[in-house]
Amino acid sequence: MRITGVETIILRLPEVAPNGDGLQDVLIVKVHTDSGIVGIGEAHTMPLALEAIIHAPVSQSASQGLAAIIVGEDPLEVERLWDLMWARTAVLGRRGLAIHAMSAIDIALWDIAGKALGVPVHQLLGGARRHSVTAYASDLMADDPDSLIENAQRFVARGFRAVKFGWGGLGADPKRDGAVLDRLRGAVGDDVALMLDLGNPVGYDTALEYAHAGHAAGIAFLEEPLSADDLDGYARLVRASPVPIATGEKETTRFSFIDLMDRGGLRIVQPDLARAGGITEARRIWAAAETRGVRVIPHSWASDILIAATLHFLASIREAPYLEYNVMDNPLRKRLLSSPISPGSDGTVAVPTAPGLGVELDEETVERYRWRPA
Repeated sequence: MRITGVETIILRLPEVAPNGDGLQDVLIVKVHTDSGIVGIGEAHTMPLALEAIIHAPVSQSASQGLAAIIVGEDPLEVERLWDLMWARTAVLGRRGLAIHAMSAIDIALWDIAGKALGVPVHQLLGGARRHSVTAYASDLMADDPDSLIENAQRFVARGFRAVKFGWGGLGADPKRDGAVLDRLRGAVGDDVALMLDLGNPVGYDTALEYAHAGHAAGIAFLEEPLSADDLDGYARLVRASPVPIATGEKETTRFSFIDLMDRGGLRIVQPDLARAGGITEARRIWAAAETRGVRVIPHSWASDILIAATLHFLASIREAPYLEYNVMDNPLRKRLLSSPISPGSDGTVAVPTAPGLGVELDEETVERYRWRPA
């Protein structure tokens, strides 16, 4: 079996705002083979730039478009192809957008491998250690406390046993937000896990205030309080904070995560499989984390393609405390698959069991939101 082409599809909502919602547009990748098997992947940062990286012609030996690198290759040699793409994009890649684009292709290659062998991806990763994962409802911070509390209560009523709010107006006033957290804890009770995602850096002193406010409300972790590049600040904050600190959604490759763990002292890291390097690199990140006793709780604010890939990954690793589940009312989130992935009444999400990722696109949704240049 050989790869015959890489198809890219940009989906975009009719109106896109510069807010914290990272699923207002998305790049879908289809990797085609001469056997007729098609693999599906996704990346969700600046789709037009990602598309250019995939289809760019060769510039020099270490600066090539990804499609040209893999066409003609055996799609079952997934890890070798990851290393080949890494080597042949060393000038433009190694971090950032090139790795995001590689992530989408890597996810699609794992999908092909599973379909070709007639098994779900988690079986290729060593087998399922679990068949469902506890989901946390992940939502943007509402503008007013009453709406926030109503949303949280609605999620708990749906069966979620964990809830995270982030971005929005967070970060301006730790005392005000701490009071809201206290109200939120009272509204959902002590049995529901709460997480707080600042989204944008607030500086060390303010981050520590949020950590103490979160501790009073019993949050499970405080996410992204500092700049992604402030490794020294993270090391100080992890030592001083009364609650666990988590970060990593903006990072790519195991090398960045090793820095977070070794230099930044992080005990929870959050690789996004559609950014950090796909399933292949996520496994390498997990291996590095496990040797350090660090928990891996992936970021997965994206479509059901990434949710499926993340579920297969989480099924295969030793500890999988949570699946991030975007609860926003967004057609790219809710209607992209012919059979959308949803939590059960117990707040867990089943790991797909069909071959490959176990998902199929809803082509009507694809055509409705397909973006074409004017």
